[in-house]
Formats: sequence, structure tokens, C-alpha cells
Amino acid sequence: MAEKVRINLNLLVFACTETKVLCMEQIEISKSALITGLILLISGFVMMALGSDTYSFWKITVSPIIIVIAFCVIAYSVMHKPHKSNV
Repeated sequence: MAEKVRINLNLLVFACTETKVLCMEQIEISKSALITGLILLISGFVMMALGSDTYSFWKITVSPIIIVIAFCVIAYSVMHKPHKSNV
């Protein structure tokens, strides 16, 4: 029985059995939401890095909020399952 079930720890294959193969090609990621999240993430870190005043409102308040929102958008884009239309 141990020979029939094989687990491959490669990055492209999570689990490999006789009946089911789950690959990265089968996982659908919302690319527009992912790109939006990455742009927000980069802009938040750039906003935090620029400027000379250490305790400015933009560095300690606005940019961390933008970074948290960016991580939420990225998580949504990865976990969201798109609806399949019957057209």
C-alpha cells in the first residue's frame, strides 16, 4: 500500500496519488488583484522610506495602513475562487 501512494514535495506538485494530482497550474489567482496588492505594498514601503522626518504622519500612520491593506488584497487575490459562468 505504501508503494501506491506517493507524496512528492516538489514546489510544483503538492500531493500526488493515483487519482488526484494538485499542481500550481490548477490554482487560479486573480492577477489584477494581485498586481494591485503588490503596487500598494511597494508604494507603502516607499512612502515609509522616503522623507527626513522620522515621526511624520505619513511614515507612522498612513504607510503602515497601506501596507496592511496591501497584504489583505494579496491574500484575497490568492484565496478568492472565481465564479465559473455557463456561457
